[in-house]
Amino acid sequence: MDITAFYQELDQLFRAGQIEQVEPYLLKQAADAGEKQDPSAALAVLNELIGFYRSQQRYEDAIHISGQALALCGHEAIFGSASHATTLLNSATAYRFAGQPQKALELFSQAETIYQGQLSPTDEHYAGLYNNMSAAYSDIGEYDRSADCLLRAAAIMDALPERVKEAAITHANLAALYSKMQNWSGAKEQIAKACDLLRGIPEAAEQYKQFCSMQEMFSKHPD
Repeated sequence: MDITAFYQELDQLFRAGQIEQVEPYLLKQAADAGEKQDPSAALAVLNELIGFYRSQQRYEDAIHISGQALALCGHEAIFGSASHATTLLNSATAYRFAGQPQKALELFSQAETIYQGQLSPTDEHYAGLYNNMSAAYSDIGEYDRSADCLLRAAAIMDALPERVKEAAITHANLAALYSKMQNWSGAKEQIAKACDLLRGIPEAAEQYKQFCSMQEMFSKHPD
């Protein structure tokens, strides 16, 4: 299977707004990859299908396809690879959106184990993982663990100047979480960092304005 041609055709369908053709295209490509016994290509297609179903709020369908994709990850050429980690992340997100955060956390943890064997602790991929884990912990009311994940993500993003907007959003998310915990000193500290990061960046002006509004709101609460 020509994976480059696959992605080009898929991108063309999205650019043309032909959303109704995306599912049949992905299902056909998955079947073709299966018939050709090309597990790596099949996994790539299934991951796209998981994401598509999630975007359409068809969470049970996303979970169903996640099961097929995770089964493929048992293949010796895939197990423990970056593709395996990506599949775990996509599947975990599907479970979280389907209202199963505990299952999501189990899969996120497996992805973290793969990362630990492949990536530097400061790799940007960890930030995405920790942001997702934070949301799942928040879903089950474990706010301290949720905050810890966001702190880890923020530490990574702060060291990447080219990701200043993503870093600011992470600090703002942490501020919002602290406000939920009524940790107002923490909320004020984090939203101040978010504002400082975006100050003077023209393309982030609207986001900066929103963060400043949050900062003003939090300032009304005593530490």
